[in-house]
Amino acid sequence: MAFSGIYRRIGGHFRHRRHSWLTREFQDCQTVVDLGGTFESWNEQGFPHITLVNVRPFRGNPPPGFSYLQADGCDSHLPGGFDLAFSNSVIEHLGTLERQQRFASEMLRLGRRFYCQVPNRWFPVEPHYLGIFLHWLPPSFFSHFLHRWCTLQGLAGRPSRSESHAIRQRESIRWLSKRELLEMFPGCNLRTERFLGWPKSFIVWR
Repeated sequence: MAFSGIYRRIGGHFRHRRHSWLTREFQDCQTVVDLGGTFESWNEQGFPHITLVNVRPFRGNPPPGFSYLQADGCDSHLPGGFDLAFSNSVIEHLGTLERQQRFASEMLRLGRRFYCQVPNRWFPVEPHYLGIFLHWLPPSFFSHFLHRWCTLQGLAGRPSRSESHAIRQRESIRWLSKRELLEMFPGCNLRTERFLGWPKSFIVWR
């Protein structure tokens, strides 16, 4: 679909800009812990060593420069002392304010510096299943029908009712405001990523 291709290009553009800024701002960091990340998201990484923490199991050997820990990002049990604690579009999936606060506290514990990116709810395209305006509706309005027929993920994947991953994902998402982010990460800097002037996502960092 044309819109899907355009949105992927937009996403690639933001990832490239974000990576360029990230490597400039944190170029002195040698060790990175990524809470909730994947190997693929670090294809352009310029850091000597990255530890990935994810609840999903990983089989096999991590690529050179990586280590992998299957654990909850709210309580990884890793020792602190990383140069950078990193998270990209993860904290909104934790479902409750209490778990989001625990996740933020874990990032602050683990990293001498930190970077946490979250999507802006009021950007018209929902970033997880690519629906327009649907995430502005009350959660009770978001049904399998809307997922299947009104999102690019549903139109491309044609999920059955039981396979409608976006519904389960939507139920677990708790969007954060800028005020909440600044409260969870006291003393941080805040950066706004924009598309055509519209705030697309927020980054808190130190």
